Amino acid sequence: MHLHVLQRQLQAIYEVTVDHNVDDFLITDAAVAHALDTSINPRSVNEKLLVRESDTDLHLSLYVDQDVLKPLAQENPLTSLSDDNLTEYCIAVEGVSHFLYLTWNAGYQRSVTLMELELQAEVDKYVGLSSLLREQNSHIPDGLHQWLFEKMNFDSRLNREQLERYRCANQYAAKYCWWLEQRYVRQHPEMFQELRRFYRKTQDGKIRMINSYG
Repeated sequence: MHLHVLQRQLQAIYEVTVDHNVDDFLITDAAVAHALDTSINPRSVNEKLLVRESDTDLHLSLYVDQDVLKPLAQENPLTSLSDDNLTEYCIAVEGVSHFLYLTWNAGYQRSVTLMELELQAEVDKYVGLSSLLREQNSHIPDGLHQWLFEKMNFDSRLNREQLERYRCANQYAAKYCWWLEQRYVRQHPEMFQELRRFYRKTQDGKIRMINSYG
């Protein structure tokens, strides 16, 4: 399965388009990803969006480890989501989400924060899984929300600032997705309209929107 398939899935959900194909920016070599990573606290992870900005250009690469891509090639989650590819699907969606959200905003010359990228990716994982399970006529497990937002661990190598960012993104996404789950369990088309409004908000707008739901 090519990552562009996931890109098209997210673009359809949010009704957004970009001129770039994520597969053209994909690297799978950990050594190359490490060499390109100029962040303050680089970590060895199986997915990361690498960004370098100049006065006029934005240079991107999306690293996704081969061990993540292999199960997706062996069993396409878009037609058969299972325990064998569920985790890898989420990792891939997170990377594609980062790529799509950054490039879409860049097309409108809008800057985004790291927190904003993480928050949107957390929502995208939930929405992507929910959509696939519906399409495959599978029951959405009651524990899906808990699995995504509670049964997860933060990387011990994160510094204080990074840890706070991931925690905030997780908490806000958990609150928003719980609200979606309660309100739109049987109103899927209307949920897409809500999600499209959310996608187009800035970080502050997203947080205000989430907080307004109580």
